[in-house]
Amino acid sequence: MNRREFLRWSGAGIGSLLLPARLLARKHSMAQSLSSPSESNESAAPGRANLVVTALADPVRAKQVLAGRAAVDPVDGREKFWITNMNEQYGGELIAIDFEGDTAEVFRWPAGQGSWCVLPLPRERLAISTYYDGKFLVFDMRRREFTRVVSFPGESYVWEMATGSDGRVYGGTYPGAKLGCFDPETGEFEDCGSPVAGTENQYLRNVATAPGGDIICTFGSASQSVRVYRIAEKRFEFLVPDEPDFFAKPIVSLRGHLFVQHPERGLLAFRGPRLEPVEQLPLPECPVGSGWKGIARYSTEERVHLTAERQTWEWLPATASLTLVTDLTLRGCRVFDVAQDGRLLGIRGQDYFALPAGSPRLELRRIPAESAGRPFHFLTADPPDSPRPHRIWGGPSYGQTVASYEIETGKVWNSGAVIDSSGEVYGAVSVGGKLYTASYSGADFAVYDPARPWDQWNNVNPRHIGSISDQHQCRPTGRMRLGPDGNLYSGWQAAYGEYGGALARLNPRTEEITVWRNPLGDEPVISLAVGGRFAYLGTDQTANGLPRREGKGQFGVWSLAEERVVFQQRMETMNAVRCIGAMRTKELAFFPERDELHVFDGESLQFVEKIPAPVPDSPGWCEDVLLHPSGYLLYARGPFLVRVAPDLRVEILGPLEKPVNHMTFGPDGLLYFSSSTTLYSLRGL
Repeated sequence: MNRREFLRWSGAGIGSLLLPARLLARKHSMAQSLSSPSESNESAAPGRANLVVTALADPVRAKQVLAGRAAVDPVDGREKFWITNMNEQYGGELIAIDFEGDTAEVFRWPAGQGSWCVLPLPRERLAISTYYDGKFLVFDMRRREFTRVVSFPGESYVWEMATGSDGRVYGGTYPGAKLGCFDPETGEFEDCGSPVAGTENQYLRNVATAPGGDIICTFGSASQSVRVYRIAEKRFEFLVPDEPDFFAKPIVSLRGHLFVQHPERGLLAFRGPRLEPVEQLPLPECPVGSGWKGIARYSTEERVHLTAERQTWEWLPATASLTLVTDLTLRGCRVFDVAQDGRLLGIRGQDYFALPAGSPRLELRRIPAESAGRPFHFLTADPPDSPRPHRIWGGPSYGQTVASYEIETGKVWNSGAVIDSSGEVYGAVSVGGKLYTASYSGADFAVYDPARPWDQWNNVNPRHIGSISDQHQCRPTGRMRLGPDGNLYSGWQAAYGEYGGALARLNPRTEEITVWRNPLGDEPVISLAVGGRFAYLGTDQTANGLPRREGKGQFGVWSLAEERVVFQQRMETMNAVRCIGAMRTKELAFFPERDELHVFDGESLQFVEKIPAPVPDSPGWCEDVLLHPSGYLLYARGPFLVRVAPDLRVEILGPLEKPVNHMTFGPDGLLYFSSSTTLYSLRGL
């Protein structure tokens, strides 16, 4: 990519502003820990010339494929694998993979960023449900265009879809846990409501067509239930009236029966439109293990795929034949459909596969389509003492991948999935030439050595270190930070359906993981910084799958040596404590509130006076707070940089041409930052 260098600042505009602060008088003398600031309120400083910004690349190109179906392309008559790909910046993509020729076409959506469901419709069409804008889309495969965009007002996710007896397409939502439907012929939409409205249940994720054409719905996460939406009566009723808390995932309706998967009772069946439970599954006898464990959602009346142990079998009811399709361990794979010739079609990270029945090995092929750039979810860099080539590392929201930019050559690389679990890398730190990652949704840690060949399939490189899901954790909202003791500290939000969080420590030398649950009570650790002696924690009242609770955030101080909280305070004017930064030459911590920075002195374990850091229009604060080797902290607010010296002087730099989304100091001393999908470097700080 051509580099575009431009001089962003020649001393005009806001330029540089020095903002000294006064400390509150304390009984405890602060003289040994803080420099005395100037008493003047404001003094001008010469403008900083030669701040040079260079646009480097759009390196993050990873795909996030959550749905796919097989369908014959009416244009050329070839069967293709139609998958959905997330792109939050430029819009989602429908990718048609010709798995015989290993080629693909990409069709950008008119709305939506990603999708959990593709549903074939009559007359050579596909329905797609979207997030984060809650839409139904209809794509005409012959005309190569989207013919319908139907909104679900007030909802951000439309999850799975199913066709009802009235020919309409039904879908479940978040955050309203509603059922809605639309007519694919006219586009007319109907909100069918929710039987759990007014509760803490925000999800209606799984829907399926029942025998007779009504819609099966699962509701969660605070409590869970399965309901039947009776289309003719427009009402919900419990699937098992005598067990209102009965919960199972609906799979598919076949041969007059609805099949569901219960977490303890296993595979269950309900017969006919009235959904009467049956004692004996209407399936052939399972030839292995303790019986059938599941049925593929893509099964049809003519061809049913059953699972037992780690095997997949094909049952043809017309001939009563039962054939083993595969006994391979499809670790980290999603099988979405089966081709006409019996090959299993699926996705694993950035790869797809068309697995023939009886094949002794799984052949993964990179999805043969270049996607548009995606925004960064995190940004970090190799330290100066790491082996060359030096890299800037980043990654997208969802996809469970990392991307790198080589500073010396400009080479861009995107990985496959770093672990088997779905989700995304939240935090990454480069230590000793290796990249350590912390990921949602399985609460996983992994390590990758860029000097060695990629072999994630065999858990060689990257290698899974461990998971803290057994500690009821899910999402590393506090990211991951390198401490002065060489350990990696991360902050976490609790598992779905729970309030709480954790502080975790990973020792990269021994790979030992230590977890302290709920260090500040049952609140997630959403911000984390590590100083010389302490880790500084910020919380809010959010949770996975639950509504935000009433209440304010906390600031807490964790002693690295004593392994305990030594200070915590509820911030009565703040819903969340975010963007914590920490110094190490002086044990100081900072976090913003509107146009000011709170200052906490770690030596005396007390707050001192807030210092002003105003910029025009008061944009939000960048999550990344950087400690420069010379001792100052760097914040970002939109297109402005906020530099905080150890003596508490604040210098405002900017505006830059682009707002800063994420940032890191590179091993060459430059500042690297992302804005939208582009990586930039900044010289002249």
